[in-house]
Amino acid sequence: MRIICCRFGKKFTQWHVDNLKHMIDEYSGLKYDSFEVIEDDLYGNWFNKFQMYEKFRDGENLYFDLDVIIYNKLPNLIREKFTLLDDTWWREPAHTPLNSSVVSWTGDVSYIWDKFKKYDEFFIDTYTRGSDEWYYKNIKYETYDRVCPSIKDYLYYKPLSYSMCTLGQMHHLQEKGWTGWYSNYFLKSDKQ
Repeated sequence: MRIICCRFGKKFTQWHVDNLKHMIDEYSGLKYDSFEVIEDDLYGNWFNKFQMYEKFRDGENLYFDLDVIIYNKLPNLIREKFTLLDDTWWREPAHTPLNSSVVSWTGDVSYIWDKFKKYDEFFIDTYTRGSDEWYYKNIKYETYDRVCPSIKDYLYYKPLSYSMCTLGQMHHLQEKGWTGWYSNYFLKSDKQ
């Protein structure tokens, strides 16, 4: 199995990559063969994530955003078909019911990259709210059962029925000076 994450631009640092690996190694129970980081900044935004479909065309693949919190043994997240989070159960209806903080596939799904790349400028101009809307409107996908809630509902207590949660637009909680139940699972450093 291959674990994948992306770091580009200035929003996230090497600490965020190291922190994700730390949480996976310490808490998730996952056994993996490689930990891959995509750092090529082709678009200056979230569409850089699509490079993983071109780069990783074989085996089992599991992608995590850098702003997830893993704090317990994860359920089996590996999927044969292209699978993302369904976030309709933890947020108000939005432009998409999907969340790509966790994504899995087995084998070759480079058709996703090919479809995006062919009209990348058009798609970037059209889907200004993120790649999740692009997935929703342009490709066939599966969704996970309820495996990853948003921290927005769990700022003051750990969600015991789950093993991870997404920070969504609250990645500032990973910065120095912010503390809560979640910070106990972060890699300790000058950043924290």
